[in-house]
Amino acid sequence: MFIAIRRYRVRRGSSATWAQLVRDGFVPLIRELTGFRGYYLLEGGRDELIAISMFDSADEALASNEKAADWVRNHVMEFARGMPEVMVGNVLVAEVKPESSSGTPSLDVWHP
Repeated sequence: MFIAIRRYRVRRGSSATWAQLVRDGFVPLIRELTGFRGYYLLEGGRDELIAISMFDSADEALASNEKAADWVRNHVMEFARGMPEVMVGNVLVAEVKPESSSGTPSLDVWHP
């Protein structure tokens, strides 16, 4: 598994709008990419968002970075302060809590 992390500095007060646009526009796009495993958008601090994308291979993760860059340019660039910091890497250790007895994933996802 390969992870791509993008750290965005965003304009004050724009995090909720950015998150809504990502949920409605970017997530459906990235979900369709070959090798997609998961996506998270985190508040990383004051006026900072961190996007984490997981893919089966390095090539697929790098392709997702290109899609993300295009999408940001076309949909949320007005809220960005500069270019994102991008980090990529092969996963060396991963642990995921098994599904609950009800058959649903045990990870809770919050939508603002």
